[in-house]
Amino acid sequence: MKFMKSKLAIFLLIVLTFGLLLVGCSGGDSETGSSDGNTNDDTNASEKDKESASGDEQVNIRFAWWTNPNRTEVTKAAIDLFEEKYPNIKVTAEYYSWDSYWQKMATVAAGGSLPDVMQMDGSRLKSFVEKEQLLDLGTTDIDTSGIGENTLELGKVDGKQYALTTSINAQILISNPEILEEAGVSIPEENYTWEDYADMLVKIYEETGKYGAANEMEQPAYLDYWARTKGENLYSEDGKTIGMSKETLTSWFQYWLDLQEKGGVPTAEENSAYAHNDMSASPFIAGETAFNWLFLGTGGQYETALNKPIKRLLLPEYGNDNKPYPLHAAMFWTAAANTEYPEEAAKLIDFLENDPEVSKLFENDRGIPANSENMQLVAESTDNDTVRRQNEVMAKVEEVATPLDLDPPNANGTADILKDIAQQVTFKQLTPSEAADEFTDQLNQSLSK
Repeated sequence: MKFMKSKLAIFLLIVLTFGLLLVGCSGGDSETGSSDGNTNDDTNASEKDKESASGDEQVNIRFAWWTNPNRTEVTKAAIDLFEEKYPNIKVTAEYYSWDSYWQKMATVAAGGSLPDVMQMDGSRLKSFVEKEQLLDLGTTDIDTSGIGENTLELGKVDGKQYALTTSINAQILISNPEILEEAGVSIPEENYTWEDYADMLVKIYEETGKYGAANEMEQPAYLDYWARTKGENLYSEDGKTIGMSKETLTSWFQYWLDLQEKGGVPTAEENSAYAHNDMSASPFIAGETAFNWLFLGTGGQYETALNKPIKRLLLPEYGNDNKPYPLHAAMFWTAAANTEYPEEAAKLIDFLENDPEVSKLFENDRGIPANSENMQLVAESTDNDTVRRQNEVMAKVEEVATPLDLDPPNANGTADILKDIAQQVTFKQLTPSEAADEFTDQLNQSLSK
């Protein structure tokens, strides 16, 4: 009997010791990642319990996002706040550069091990939904009462809320007031036309010898806006063909070609040497152009690089009867369809979306807060003039904007197709009419794959 009691005591001691070792191994820093994509994924995440946690049960969820240095810092701080509020939920951070992020997501998606919570881009949202990889957030308890209906629509696919907009964004024009003053050009205070804009660009060149703006013929987002001002869209409703008429497409190519010939935008040779998506190579930052077409969220970076105040204005024809102004989602929060912890994933998304302290941490790093109360809070509490001005412009955008449709799953090739054809137009290797036919044929082929 004593022998049996001794064996039992030894057994209990072993169990207790092993349990303490497991607790020690699961502790420590839950943030594993780097901005260059060299991360050590949380190998313990796949060993989680199979049911959502209740009470004090300890769980670990994975959270992935593409990043920049500031975003890494403020997102980690937000995770700390979340873990303080929910001490039983540990968050493993996985953060990467843009390209590395999507390479990683493709790899883990193929293996069925997507992170519980993911930052998502609108250009890829439909593809993930069609592969049944995302959770319908409408089935969760996330509070969306502070988010406008137009903003909520941005994350819906087939009527289901697969994504929640982290923040909103919009296309705008920024201007260099010094060049405008030198040219004697005034920024319109009310709605203005495409012709008005072209006249300003040409006058700037005639009066100063500087270009009015870069040639944006090759930008799909801007082409889509042109189509919207004509009551059309770049893509058809089912996303399988182009949605624009030949007349509207031809007029886009002709508009920029006319500006090139009149000096409103750079020559074909200068344009081909300019990397349109590289801010460091921007002629606007070099003081060579008066206007630049971009997204509101990046305007502050251009202002800093220019090292002088800029003016922000809405795009031509923003107030016309077609309601062309698109409301963009800067990015989204999503959850994996096969997450083992849907309740905890939803709690994290709700916290990131709605907590006032998180919004003050983020400011406008991910765009203008989608939660309207937090947008106002950030504008009132920040000492960052750029953030305040961005929010003021976004308030004007929301008065006239309608939700932007998500890109079709096969739209990734559009930018390359348009860039190649636009360059041929600028060098007069294709007429605008020929370019419209060529773009239509190539885009339809790409979308039908």
